[in-house]
Amino acid sequence: MTSSAAPALPVRVRVRHAVETVRWAPAPRWEGSFADRMRFVAYLGGSMVAWTLAGVGAAAIFGAILR
Repeated sequence: MTSSAAPALPVRVRVRHAVETVRWAPAPRWEGSFADRMRFVAYLGGSMVAWTLAGVGAAAIFGAILR
C-alpha cells in the first residue's frame, strides 16, 4: 500500500517559494471598492511594520557584532 501524500519539501525550497510569491504578487491598489481600500491600508501598514522590524533586527545584529 502506498501513500498518496507528497513528501514534504525542504525548508529552503519552501522559503524560496514564499519569497518568490511575495516578490511577484501584485500589490493592492487604492482604486476600487471599500474592501479594496481596506486591503491596501492593511498591506501598507503590514509593510511598514515588517520593514521597521527588519531595520530593528539589523541594528541589533550590527550592535551585537560591534560590541
